[in-house]
Amino acid sequence: MFLKGKIRGGPQKVLDYRVLPTVLRALPDRKVLITRKMPGEVPDSDVVHIWVTRVRHPQAVEPTNLYVIEQRVWDSLSKGARNVILDAFEYLLLENGLERTLRFVGKLRDMTLLSNSNFYVTVSDGVDERVLAMLKRIVE
Repeated sequence: MFLKGKIRGGPQKVLDYRVLPTVLRALPDRKVLITRKMPGEVPDSDVVHIWVTRVRHPQAVEPTNLYVIEQRVWDSLSKGARNVILDAFEYLLLENGLERTLRFVGKLRDMTLLSNSNFYVTVSDGVDERVLAMLKRIVE
């Protein structure tokens, strides 16, 4: 759907970060976006924006406060959001380490499955093949 090819008969869930604008436009329902982009950079009114940063700001969530992100995602899913997009994987990886970040990704995936929603993760070329393989195994 968003990238060339399909995995296991469905659309890819681990996406190139450059397709994020296309993904946001293509997904019809309410979306939760966990991102490093500041509020206002994503003008879509159908997006629940979770800004991950160390900057002190009322709309910001510290990258090490994964439980806060989880709660915001769960609240949004409970209110009808049908798509969750993690666009801050590398940043969370740097701030939390590999094991903690992959466990967090697994929790997000499980929450979306429980609410019959979709879960996507964007990554750049900076993610090595081993980490990418583990990520795909968790998400897809």
